[in-house]
Amino acid sequence: MITTLMVIHAICSALLVLMVLLQFGKGAEAGFISGAGSDQVFSGATKGNILTHITTFLAVMFLGLSIVLAKLQSKSTTTSIMDDEAPISRPLNQDAAKVPGVPTEEKKPEAPVEKTK
Repeated sequence: MITTLMVIHAICSALLVLMVLLQFGKGAEAGFISGAGSDQVFSGATKGNILTHITTFLAVMFLGLSIVLAKLQSKSTTTSIMDDEAPISRPLNQDAAKVPGVPTEEKKPEAPVEKTK
């Protein structure tokens, strides 16, 4: 079932990309920079053609399939790639004393060494 949904998801994503690339830009035909069609570009009253409806349907289908596949995949796996890793007790660098919450070794003062002649 997951494999079938993944194939449908791949087809849906390819069709979505194709539909977005086929659409004509909103301001391309009227000269967006010159302002000849700027009232049409910024108004939300455009009905849209069949390509926009297909794009909307494919986008909703893509989002729905993504959520369904994520839910199905999370139920089927119970392990993590980090399960085999050993926990790190503290950093190995010299700045470990500066990290809050990391236990550090307290250094005892060394006894002075006497020099003999």
